[in-house]
Amino acid sequence: MKKLIRIGTRESQLAVWQAVHVQKLLAENGFESELVHIKSEGDIDLQTPLYEMGVQGIFTRSLDIALLNDTIDIAVHSMKDVPTQLPKGIVQAAVLKRASYKDLFVYKGNINFLNDLNSTAIIATSSIRRKAQWLNRYPNHTVENLRGNVNTRLKKVTDSNWNGAIFAAAGLERIELRPEQSIELDWMLPAPAQGAITVACKEGDSYSFDACKQLNDTDTELCTKNRKRFFTWFIGRLLHAYQRIGGDKK
Repeated sequence: MKKLIRIGTRESQLAVWQAVHVQKLLAENGFESELVHIKSEGDIDLQTPLYEMGVQGIFTRSLDIALLNDTIDIAVHSMKDVPTQLPKGIVQAAVLKRASYKDLFVYKGNINFLNDLNSTAIIATSSIRRKAQWLNRYPNHTVENLRGNVNTRLKKVTDSNWNGAIFAAAGLERIELRPEQSIELDWMLPAPAQGAITVACKEGDSYSFDACKQLNDTDTELCTKNRKRFFTWFIGRLLHAYQRIGGDKK
C-alpha cells in the first residue's frame, strides 16, 4: 500500500532545493511525498567556526533525531556533511548522481594577487580543510571565519573587506547563484563526497528504502563508498599541513 513519504530537510535554499529534487525524482517513480523543514545546530549557531563545533554531524543530527522519532521518513543531505558512520538505526537509501566536486573561489576586484604566492589578502571560509590548504599555498594571507547559508555568505563577501571566499561549486550552481567573479580551485583537494546528495531512512522502513533505492546512482555510490578510509588519511595530511603553517594563524 502506498503512503506519503515525509522528506526531512534543513531550511536553507540549497537544502530545500536538494529535498525538492528528491521529491521530483520520487514523483517520477510514482511516490507521493511532502517536505518537513527542520532546523539544524549548524544553522542556529552562525558564529562558532565549524571545526570548534565538532564538524561531523553538525548539519545532520537534527534530521537523524527526526528520523529515529518517526517525525520524518527520509532525510536529504549534502553527503560531505554526513558522518562516515551513520547513527545506529539509520541506513543510507540512495546516493544521487554527483554534481561538481570542486571548490570555488568567489572574489572581489581583480585576482592578480593569486599569481603571487607572497601576496597578502584576506580570505573567508569556515572549513579547516580549505583554510589549511589555502594557507599552505598562500602563507601570508589571513583567513577569517565565514558562517551561514549560501545566500548569507555571498552577502557577507559583498559587504566585507575580504578579497574573497571559498564555496562548494555544486552548492552555488544548483541554486543558480554562482557569481561571474568566481574561479574553480583545481589545486584544492575537495571534501570527501563533495557534490553528492545522499538520502537516509530509518532501518526497517522497507517502503521508504525501496522507493529511494530507485534513485541511486551506482557510479556515484561506488565513488563515495570508501570515503571513510580516505577521510582518515586526508585529515591526517591536513593537520600536518596546518601545523606547518602555525595552526593558530588567523
